[in-house]
Amino acid sequence: MDVVSRFRRPDAPAVILVSNREPFIHERDASGQITVSHPAGGLTAALQPMLAATGGTWIAWGSGAADFDVTDATDGVRVPPQNPAYRLRRLRLTPEEVRGYYIETANRALWPLCHSQISLLIYEEEHWKTYRRVNERFAAAAVTEANGREAIVWLQDYHLACVPAMLRDARRLFVHQFWHIPWPPADILRLFPPARTLVRALLGNDLLGFQTKADCRNFFSAVRRFVPEAKVELGHGRVKFHGKRTVVRAFPISIDVKAFERSSARADVAEMSRRIRRNALPQGGQLLLGVDRIDYTKGIPRRFRAIERLLEVHPEHIGRVVLLQIAVPSRGEVPEYVAYEEEVAEIAQQVNRRYRRGDWQPIRLVREGQDPVALTAFYRAADLCVVSPLQDGMNLVAKEFVACQRDRLGALVLSRFAGAVHEMRGAFLVNPYDAGAVAETIHTALATAPEERERRLVRMRRRLETSTVFDWMESIFAEVERLRRKK
Repeated sequence: MDVVSRFRRPDAPAVILVSNREPFIHERDASGQITVSHPAGGLTAALQPMLAATGGTWIAWGSGAADFDVTDATDGVRVPPQNPAYRLRRLRLTPEEVRGYYIETANRALWPLCHSQISLLIYEEEHWKTYRRVNERFAAAAVTEANGREAIVWLQDYHLACVPAMLRDARRLFVHQFWHIPWPPADILRLFPPARTLVRALLGNDLLGFQTKADCRNFFSAVRRFVPEAKVELGHGRVKFHGKRTVVRAFPISIDVKAFERSSARADVAEMSRRIRRNALPQGGQLLLGVDRIDYTKGIPRRFRAIERLLEVHPEHIGRVVLLQIAVPSRGEVPEYVAYEEEVAEIAQQVNRRYRRGDWQPIRLVREGQDPVALTAFYRAADLCVVSPLQDGMNLVAKEFVACQRDRLGALVLSRFAGAVHEMRGAFLVNPYDAGAVAETIHTALATAPEERERRLVRMRRRLETSTVFDWMESIFAEVERLRRKK
């Protein structure tokens, strides 16, 4: 039974999805007219049918300038705009709340902590208190929307870490949280002053999902270290704490594979792909591709240094290899991200100054986002995709690239520290901290015979075809259903 069918049954519980990010944003254009944007992403696309089937509710921070011009008296609006099927309940956050909850605690404390970038961790108790107060508001909104009905509350990610504890005693609610980013080892988690509070809060979940089994193991270690009064039952994959069981499972997230395949097969995408190659490689050669948000966890400067080393050690690639790096601006309100974007641009310029030959340069930096069709064309155009984060929960770029390969037999160079490494078994693996080794791996991948590239690509595509975002959703809700029956 698929996820949508599960929630069309008469006895199905209500679904209340809670996230920081909203699926639709209302803004005003230059003429004052209200416009609606729909943030791209496979997760949103996968969730829409489920919420539409249930007539459920999506609770999120209303961040758009015109968001509350279209809501009702309870800050809700029916979406999608063209065919309203479920309720989007928006939370109003003050600038002070946005700063303490989102900018400071979520993005300057929890994000670097979970990605093991501890030198960038900034913690302030007052901001943590604000984060908890905002989490209380999310929890209260979930209870209000449930309105006494039996409901599944599905929490998304690290922005809502305290909500499970706040819903622990709520009647008729099944609380599930999916943690999209890595969970850190206990020796790193201990550097976060409220580590015990954080772990205890997550034990308010009935089901806690992570990307990988390693994340699950790290969480069990954290429970043993910071909540010793809890009982870890490793064989059952669960924790008992104050009379409640929290089941911990790995659910590797994926993409809508068929959608990427359809897009890559389009004639206009094929033409865009050819144009991208002509522009980047006017004399021919091989095209490398990087696609990342501008985020210090993505390892972009180290990737550029690896390209520099490649050209230094293997000068035959000069004039013949280009790295086209799509670097999407991100979190411009966070000082570390502003500094990082400047660093990315400066290192690209340094490498280009050293190796530029006529109209050829080794790194082409595109500092803007791409619509889904254009992104598919970039994937199809590339001979090799470099995915080299310093730490990543999954990294869907690796999966998107593989899904879009049609006729180039593209190779994937993948960091050992990305969650995708456990599924993309045909990738060329690298340690992103070793620029020399990354350079040599890129050289090897570029020189690999087409037959071997095809063998690797076929292996990765077979895995993708049986592990889509819809399979991810199905595995989660099959477990939710099993646990609800036992509760």
